[in-house]
Amino acid sequence: METAPPRAVPRAGWLRSPSHDVTMALAWVPFAVAAHAAAGDPGQLRWLVSVTLLFSFAHQPLSLWLVYGDEGQRDAHRALFTWAPLVAVAVVAGGAAAQPVVVALAAGVWNLAHTLRQRYGMSRLYGRLSGFDCSGDNRLLWAWLVAAVLVALARTDLAAVARQVGMDQRSTTAIDALASGRVAAGALLPFVGATAVVLTARSIQAERLREAHSSARLIYLGSTAILLAVLAVEPVTGFVAYVGAHAAEYLFVVRWRVDRAAQRSKAGDRVGALARRVGAGGTLALYAAAVVPLTIWIHGSEGTDVGLTVLLTLGALHLLYDGFIWRTPRPAPAPVAPTVSSGEAQLHQAR
Repeated sequence: METAPPRAVPRAGWLRSPSHDVTMALAWVPFAVAAHAAAGDPGQLRWLVSVTLLFSFAHQPLSLWLVYGDEGQRDAHRALFTWAPLVAVAVVAGGAAAQPVVVALAAGVWNLAHTLRQRYGMSRLYGRLSGFDCSGDNRLLWAWLVAAVLVALARTDLAAVARQVGMDQRSTTAIDALASGRVAAGALLPFVGATAVVLTARSIQAERLREAHSSARLIYLGSTAILLAVLAVEPVTGFVAYVGAHAAEYLFVVRWRVDRAAQRSKAGDRVGALARRVGAGGTLALYAAAVVPLTIWIHGSEGTDVGLTVLLTLGALHLLYDGFIWRTPRPAPAPVAPTVSSGEAQLHQAR
């Protein structure tokens, strides 16, 4: 007989607990420290970038697992989840053959936006847990990101950076396309920088006037601001931290979701059923056992058409599915004080 494991009661305003949430907010720091330490050794830096990208890839099939392991998720958008894989393979294979540069740039920009939307989703969730709306964080985070990217573009020789991390041979044309925007970045920077300053000042003023506050949200936003500052000043270090932290945070959030799924028995939810047997940690360990061989194969197939198609297809499905699976309708929570349950849909609603 299946029994649900004991559920830790979350602290008010926190996803799970202060220590858990602060650890998640600072997940980018180890990646940044490692990248900064390896900056003087091109060989070590290339290895670190490669490992970080593989780690980022490893979290992407989680979205497929959450969809196809839960009949409720599939039924919510059955046509999409049935045909999307076939369409994605066709588009990726055709695009990579015809316009690989366009595909690479589109994937990079989409991933950049997707990662930022995850951060906005977390910030808004913290606001909901504390009983207030902070939708203005969306504009604030976008202003910070655009300003950081423009600073990095304006002051960085991307061709040299590409050689430093070993990406020059695989993405020469894409790197050249970005490098050509260096002058435009310098011209746009004053306007974007001023916008970021104004939005930051407004956010601080709104926080001062707000009756309720969320320590978790403020810590998370502050950590994000520092991360983007690192991206502006040391693009390679910031890139590694930005990419690595996204995957790490996603694992934190999925573990929380799986832990919650284990608390309720729902027909067709094989993810929740598995979690009731082995726990959330055991469930993710089984996922790791399946995805590690796939990740190793992707690494070994680097440079081949098949490997590239699988890599980009799984990435595209992750980005697409993630915008739907967290929005799947759920029963409305009881009218009580804000809880984790009431805030779950806010996490990825903005993606």
